[in-house]
Amino acid sequence: MLSYRGIPPNAVTFGADGLTIGVDRSASPVIHPLATPTRVVGLRAHGRVTGRLESAPDRQGLTGHDDFALRIGLVEAGSRRPSFIQRRLAAPWIRQLFALAPPGAGIEQIRFFNLGVAASQIGWTRRHPLSDLLVEEVVAVPDAAGRFQMDLTLAPIETVAVWLAADGDDTGSRFTVRLESLTLVSEAR
Repeated sequence: MLSYRGIPPNAVTFGADGLTIGVDRSASPVIHPLATPTRVVGLRAHGRVTGRLESAPDRQGLTGHDDFALRIGLVEAGSRRPSFIQRRLAAPWIRQLFALAPPGAGIEQIRFFNLGVAASQIGWTRRHPLSDLLVEEVVAVPDAAGRFQMDLTLAPIETVAVWLAADGDDTGSRFTVRLESLTLVSEAR
């Protein structure tokens, strides 16, 4: 698990009931490299959020509110590779991202599919202001009991890794996410 400089990491556990991420004013990703690049055409996930992310729908994603209970990211293969100097100066998470590329290849971006806090946010998209490597879309929200489900059909994304993130560092939020199931649907070859 990777951690960000100056931000406490999440508490992460793997169990029979799924992946549990405990957020206590913290943030850190869970990264799973795929054995081989895979053309992903669908994503299915379900789980539950316990507790509350402290952000209003009209503020979420803005400075001081750039937290999401869950971001499911597909790391997309591409031709972008950092130069020698960029590799030396880049933040550890950027070096880790490019290390996921197959030998001789690069990374295009991470396509994140996020949980918002209100249904009015579904469909909201952006290229992250801190890095053009991050593209986000809010695709679901938890129901009143905290349950969530994503069932997405996607244009093919040549995927080399899955990048899971839950964060509450900007908003001082405390909550737990249990990802009970995550399935990538691949294109038949």
